[in-house]
Amino acid sequence: MFRVTLITADPVLTDAVGPPLARAGLEFVTLAAFDETTEPDPAAAPDVLCLDLRGARPPHRSPFQEPWSRAFALGVVTPEQVPALDPALGLDDFITAPLYPPEFVARVQQILWRHGRSAAGKTLAAGDLVMDLTTYQVFEGGHPVTLTYKEYELLRFLMTHAGTVYSREQLLNRVWGYNYYGGSRTVDVHVRRLRSKLERGGQVYIETVRNVGYRFGQPLR
Repeated sequence: MFRVTLITADPVLTDAVGPPLARAGLEFVTLAAFDETTEPDPAAAPDVLCLDLRGARPPHRSPFQEPWSRAFALGVVTPEQVPALDPALGLDDFITAPLYPPEFVARVQQILWRHGRSAAGKTLAAGDLVMDLTTYQVFEGGHPVTLTYKEYELLRFLMTHAGTVYSREQLLNRVWGYNYYGGSRTVDVHVRRLRSKLERGGQVYIETVRNVGYRFGQPLR
């Protein structure tokens, strides 16, 4: 499981992003501050380190040191801070406040996706299909399959809930987010693309349930 550590003194921010991060399968840790007295715990090294930079002075000592030097960085800033952001901070991405929690989670996931973070984790496997949740790689019949980010997220959601039928609207809400305004055809298009990439050998992974929606039809092993 990937660990996300948020450094902030704002409990409202903590309460806003903690639950959706947990629902996304991410471990969430908060620190009220990081200064010269803070000793990074090697066992608590994060995969993504989120820094609340709103109205804050940079810490006297960088949190991006051993044993946390491999963490990727997401900054929380005000719109007024954006033009003056110092590249030396080493942020991989930033988000402006007031923030939308699902967007915050999406940015964390995008950082992990872009960098293909490899860590001790787990895989999902069914038939000849294997999904590595730590490297964001998918293999079918031993061959790598190239997926877009949303194709990967849709497949991951369906495999994680194998056997459960979801309507198109439910999949839109769970994978694309409640603020997505596209139509349900988006789900059909992505399912069709997944099938074209995964089911070339005649295997059936994603089943259509007439007048209801879709489900991942093979049991996980």
